[in-house]
Amino acid sequence: MIDTYTYIAKMEEEIRMSEVFDVTIIGGGTTGMYAAFYSGMRDLKTKVIEYQPDFGGKVSFFYPEKKIYDVGGFPGVTGEALVKEVEDQANLVDPVMAKGEKIKSIEKTENGTFRLENDSGGEHLSKAVIIASGMGTFDMQPLQVEGSETYEKKQIHYTIQNRKQYEGKKIMVISQSRVGIDWSLALENIADEVHLINRVEEFKAVYEHDMDQLKASSVSIHLNQEVEKLNGDGQIMKSVTMKDGAELEVDHILVYEGLNIEKSMYAEWGLETEKGRIPVGTDMCSNIEGIFVAGDAAIYPSKTMLIATGFTEAMAAVNSAAMYLDPKAKSQVYSTVIYKYADQ
Repeated sequence: MIDTYTYIAKMEEEIRMSEVFDVTIIGGGTTGMYAAFYSGMRDLKTKVIEYQPDFGGKVSFFYPEKKIYDVGGFPGVTGEALVKEVEDQANLVDPVMAKGEKIKSIEKTENGTFRLENDSGGEHLSKAVIIASGMGTFDMQPLQVEGSETYEKKQIHYTIQNRKQYEGKKIMVISQSRVGIDWSLALENIADEVHLINRVEEFKAVYEHDMDQLKASSVSIHLNQEVEKLNGDGQIMKSVTMKDGAELEVDHILVYEGLNIEKSMYAEWGLETEKGRIPVGTDMCSNIEGIFVAGDAAIYPSKTMLIATGFTEAMAAVNSAAMYLDPKAKSQVYSTVIYKYADQ
């Protein structure tokens, strides 16, 4: 028998799913979140659906600790800081932000509404769709040690986001690549101690200066080593046992052992594709009326593959969606007009 709270939660979920939005954005990276902001600025009822458990997309996963210099207005900003700013900006217009959902199919119904089905069978309804989900979904290779799932998201991480949590802690980085070196060096002056574990003799895709920096650092390097056992009570991990029998105290483990990449489903959704991306014009329209594209998912002649490019494409996609929904709508809007009284 379903208890009252479960029943209410189920009903609320069904109501949420049956609600029709003006614009639904697939992908909650920086492009998708900025599209949500501009869509809300145009008074469009907006939803964002992100596959990962957190927003930020590739910027969160690949550049959280790195400085980005090609975004206007920022002389240099870390990926983590940029994601926070863009998410805060999106939240100014109160879009519905859903995460941990993978869209498996898109169907245009007879009345023109799009039905988006997720991997658990739930549905989202929208009058227009903006695809900002890059070239497909990806997951980090999990740590292959018994019981690791118990400590994931608490003490085992697959990105270096939220570096403040590592202050004064004992950190272990497990990686064969330059990413592991970058993470270790980024945490060197934050953590109490950093151990870098490589199960083989050499690091992949590194330059000589990467190794010079690593050797000159205080990071403890362990080659031809692996974690054999996680020692804890199921709530808190205290230490790990290494392949050679040594035991190391550890507060957090960061893992980068590569990606499991799943190609995009754009072709299955009926969209024209070119090398896994969706061909568009300057209006960011796809071959399906009512579906628009922005960010890495879009391809057109002379495109620049920069984070900043996605912001311009997001605005163009939203403007096209607005005119698709209402042919009399303005071709674009100006924040200086909309928010002219905001600071008074």
